[in-house]
Amino acid sequence: MKKLILMSGLAILLMASCKKKEEPVPPVTPPPVEDPAPPATPEPQTQTTTTTNVTVQKTEENPDGTSVSVSNDGFSVKNKNGEATNNVTISKKKAEVEIKTP
Repeated sequence: MKKLILMSGLAILLMASCKKKEEPVPPVTPPPVEDPAPPATPEPQTQTTTTTNVTVQKTEENPDGTSVSVSNDGFSVKNKNGEATNNVTISKKKAEVEIKTP
């Protein structure tokens, strides 16, 4: 008899703990504004004409930096830093190294 009372009490306790819980309701968002501020009035446009002369100066032929060229015949590496230049060319027909320093 004690076991029966104990088991029924445990069953009631389990049913009470599995009861569906209420979740909190998220706050209601306010509706969007129906009549926002009117758009700003456009400013009067004026036309101005500006004439500019552009002078283009030609840059040096070989700018500073390194260039690498690879082909079926071989490869070429050219490096320029100011006035110092290093050129290395290796191909099936020729092998050439050129170094110029100021």
